[in-house]
Amino acid sequence: MPRIELINVPLYGPNDPYHYHFDNLPLQNLMRRQNLINMALDNVIQQTNNAIGTQGSIDNRLNQSIEADGSLKVAAIDEALHSIESHTDTDDYVRMRRAESDKLALMADGATNFYAEVELDDEEIVALDSGAMRLTPSSTITWEVVEPNKVRAHIGFPLETAHRHYYDQAPVHVNEVSPDFRNYLVNTVTTPFVEGSLRVYVNGMRLSAESQIYIAGHLITDPWTQMTYTEDAANGAFTLSVALSEEDVIRIDYDISFF
Repeated sequence: MPRIELINVPLYGPNDPYHYHFDNLPLQNLMRRQNLINMALDNVIQQTNNAIGTQGSIDNRLNQSIEADGSLKVAAIDEALHSIESHTDTDDYVRMRRAESDKLALMADGATNFYAEVELDDEEIVALDSGAMRLTPSSTITWEVVEPNKVRAHIGFPLETAHRHYYDQAPVHVNEVSPDFRNYLVNTVTTPFVEGSLRVYVNGMRLSAESQIYIAGHLITDPWTQMTYTEDAANGAFTLSVALSEEDVIRIDYDISFF
């Protein structure tokens, strides 16, 4: 505001035909009021100048976010309110990084289960992709839940698997009087053995129960013979596919269950 207090106000002087002390009082009061108005306006001007910031004028500053009709500019709202890094987490809403969002995008809508595959052997794989996966105990493994979120497995030896091993045993002919050198018992009391535990050796070579293999004769000059065997675990017996000679040496291993 112009410095109007610097403009001289014509007052009555001592030589004027008036009492200059008393007659000048109204004019001096007007001067004081004028000075107070000037000071108040200077204060408003100072605040307005401070509001300009770095834009050169208040117009430039307001034009950053307000349209000519007074409405907010869409671009200004998007930049101020839609920039996620400008926000802070609250009790109801939290910010999320791009990597976290990409992980969530891999989940199906309403997904509550996880996907697992169990390989039973080289050819069979079972997929667990729905419902709850249940861990059930067996005769050898029991489960324990350790708080808050751990599962502990306990491995035990079931009584039904207890057995005794017999190694390098000489089998007994089914017919001791007239042996055919093909049909044998594992011992003289016809003891049942654990199925699949029988191992048969002829002249130091192990036979296969699944396929024929060549077995050397007792002597170097003896021919090689294809041979296999069939076991009868319940009756404690087994049968060779080819009869042996009296010189051939046969030995067996097998297991007997305690139960």
